[in-house]
Parts: sequence; structure tokens; C-alpha cells
Amino acid sequence: MSSESEWVVKYKLPGDQVRTPREIVVRAISQADAKKVAQAMIPSAIILGGPQPVR
Repeated sequence: MSSESEWVVKYKLPGDQVRTPREIVVRAISQADAKKVAQAMIPSAIILGGPQPVR
């Protein structure tokens, strides 16, 4: 049985003028699933890089 981990996903929204990306913490089984969860939560988001485990 796989357990979920917490992942930090960095993203920006269309029209954002800030240099630092926004972040959201999601719970998912894998890095790929974390990206899908974040995209589902914020459909207009542009995901930057890959999700990182919460430290």
C-alpha cells in the first residue's frame, strides 16, 4: 500500500508580474500525481519545474 506524501508545487498565473513564483502544498503518491493535483486545483496555473517533497 502506498502512502501519500506532501509536495510543494511552484506555479504562476497568467499575468503575474512578480519574480517569485507562488507555491501550493498538495498531498499525492508521486511527483507526477502532485503536478496533476495542482493543475486540477488551479486550472489556469502554469506549473514551474517539478514538484519537490516538503522538507
